[in-house]
Parts: sequence; C-alpha cells; structure tokens
Amino acid sequence: MSENLKHWAVVPDAIWNGTTVTKGKALIIEGERIVELVDSRSVGKMRSVNLPDCTLIPGLIDAHVHLSNWMMPGFLAAGVTTVRDTGNNLEWVLNARERTRKNPLAGPTIKCCGPVLDGRTTNWPKISRQNNDCNQVIRSVEELVSAGVDAIKLYVNLDKDQMDAAITTAHNLDKFVLAHLGGVNAIDASKIKVDEIEHLTGCVHHEHGGESPFVDPEYLSACIDSFLENQTIMCPTLMVWDRLCRINESVLINDNRLRWVHPQVRSAWARFPHRYLDPEVRLKRQQSLITMKRAVYEMWRRGCEIITGTDTPWPYVIPGFGLHDELALIVDSGIAPIEALKMATSRAAAALGLTGEVGVIAPGAIADLVGIGGDPTEDILHLSNVQFVCHRGEVVLGDQLVGLRDAEFAIDPQDAITEMILGVADTKQLPKSPPVIFTDES
Repeated sequence: MSENLKHWAVVPDAIWNGTTVTKGKALIIEGERIVELVDSRSVGKMRSVNLPDCTLIPGLIDAHVHLSNWMMPGFLAAGVTTVRDTGNNLEWVLNARERTRKNPLAGPTIKCCGPVLDGRTTNWPKISRQNNDCNQVIRSVEELVSAGVDAIKLYVNLDKDQMDAAITTAHNLDKFVLAHLGGVNAIDASKIKVDEIEHLTGCVHHEHGGESPFVDPEYLSACIDSFLENQTIMCPTLMVWDRLCRINESVLINDNRLRWVHPQVRSAWARFPHRYLDPEVRLKRQQSLITMKRAVYEMWRRGCEIITGTDTPWPYVIPGFGLHDELALIVDSGIAPIEALKMATSRAAAALGLTGEVGVIAPGAIADLVGIGGDPTEDILHLSNVQFVCHRGEVVLGDQLVGLRDAEFAIDPQDAITEMILGVADTKQLPKSPPVIFTDES
C-alpha cells in the first residue's frame, strides 16, 4: 500500500533530531528503524528520498485525541505519526490500535486509555464508566489494565478518595494516569500523584471554554510548586478553548484543511451550540484564553513538564493539522518554537512511555519522520508546509491518503466519538460539569 523501502536514505537540507539542527547529514533507514546518520555526500547510488529546502523532524505526537476511523488519513497527512486516545469505546480503540500496528498506512501509532473513569454521574456515557465508590473505581482500573489499555484517564465527577484509589491501583499495575479535573483541584490531584492533568483544569478557571478570565496568581504559583514537587505533567490543549470561543470566525469555517474532516462532522461543527452563545460570554472566553496562555508560559518558565494535545475532534480542531495550530498557540504564549516542538516530540514520547522510540531522530529509533518546507525551529508556522511523511519506515504518499480519506467519507461513521459530536450539535446542549475547585477553602 505505502511505498515500502527496505534499505534507503533520506537526504534533507537539515535535520532537527529533537534537540539540535544539523546540515549536510542523511538518514539511513532499514525496515522500520533508523540505522545511522551519515554525511549526505556518502549516500552515493543508494535508493534515496531527496528533500531540498526541507527540515527533517521527528514524527509529531498528539497526546490528547478521541479517535474515529475517518480521522486517520488526516493525522498522517499532517505528520502526526503517534497519538494517545484519551477516551473512547474500549473494543473499538483496541481494534484501531491493532490495525495501525499492523499497517502503518492505516493511521498513526495509537496509545489508548479506553473509556474514561467518571464518578457517580457521567458526562459522556458512550465513552465513560460510572463509578459510585472507591471499590468500583478500583475494579474499573483493574479491568481496563487487564483488557490492555496503555494508560488510565480519570474524569470530572470523581471525588478525591475515588481519584486517590484509582491512581494508587493504576500505579501498582505500572500504568500512567491522566485526569480531566472537576471536583478535585490541581494541587490535591498533584499531591495524590496523578501523572498528568488535561486542559489546565483545576488551576485555571474554565468550564466549556472558560467564562472567567481570572486566575489567582498565588494559587497558580502554588499549583506550579506542587507540579514541580510531584513531577506532574500538564497537557493544556489550548486549541479546543481557542476554537470554541472563535467558532463563528470565517477563517475557521472556510479553512481549506476541512477537506480532512468527514462531511457529517463538518456539518455538525457548523451548528454546534457554542455558535449561539451570547456575544458577551464569547468575549469572556476569548479573554480567558489569554489567561490560559499566561499560565502555560509561567509553568514553562518555572520548569514544569508540558506536552501537547488538541482534543480532536471538537469543532474546528482538524485531525493532525490541529496540532500545528496548538504549537502556534504555545509559541504565542511566549515559548520558543524549538521548545514547543519538543512538547510534541520527545517530551510527549516520554509521557506515552516511548522514550527513545519516537520523538527523536537517532540510530535505533523508529523511523517516524516529517519533512517540512522551511525551518519550524525558527518559525513554527512553517510546520504547515508538510512535504514528506514516513511512518514506521514506510513513506506515506499523499494520493494514497486521499483515497483512504475518500473511502471513509463515503460511508456513515458509526463510532462513539462521531455519534457524540453529532449528538451535541443536534441537541444544542452541553453536558453539565461541576465547578472547578481551586482550594479547600474556596
């Protein structure tokens, strides 16, 4: 299906290996692995792919998505070769993980959590497990680990005792735990050793996009203190908040990258309930995004570990390409492009348990590679100029992805995630969430 070259070379203008940029080098690839970096003049008559005026970077990693079959070609087209699914139907996502493991052209490499573990009520029943007490959440963790998930995702309606029980159980079973917080604040979650927090929940006040632009600097500083002490990772997903507060802007509605979004989903995005919010609410949400960017910058400045995710497929978060936009928002927060790229490569790889396997260009690493016209380490907007993609040693050809995309678009999607998006659009209602709790005294 894809162009499978067993022993070959990639000859770009420059290589960013995940740390530094070098010129005059070529990669030798054998099977799905990088064998060595050599002087580009030594390639000779070896079969090679030449990428003049391109910077070769590691395949990108989106650490927060909710997958459907129709998304897979878009991720690869954008150079996103690894994703972490953070909430889905268990059987579906395990099958998808196996399918892409067997066939690199079928989609990105998948790490998955299965259904999210929620509390006594659930916001998203199609991809959640209800847990009424600590014993039940312990059993849920054990069952998901037994089923083969890569990590455990905790959700907003769990109380602190349930969350503590889930984290302890998962860690005893050697599993990473991430959480979208609601009834537990970020400091408490960090103290009970959650590995990662999503969406800035529990430290920046927002609900469905953030109606309050306010964050207490002292509280944020205390959150950061706790994150540093407990090595808590943050996955901000600025993209989802940005798109929800800008949902009526023509630049999003007319984005030509929407060709990678299933027509039924495009239609649902166009009638999403956020489009009909009071303008004053939308303005407050736009203000809150500035607060979120400042919080991300402060976390980075003080040394917190940050990785990138998008929350695909919320409105106008386009599979794959949404990660380019997320990185642009990270850079707009005041962080250098090369540091932002690390959040989508080596740092994300570490959070996914893939250190040295992906997110770097080095001998022995998997050959997940993206050729970018220009130099994204200097200008992050160059990232949109994808010229070449290699997934696990196989060159991904654009016309093949278009064919796979068109085949998916010709059928009605039947998966839980697409059904959820269509459901929100059709009911014109958002799920209820508990308020974010800042401190025990608040």
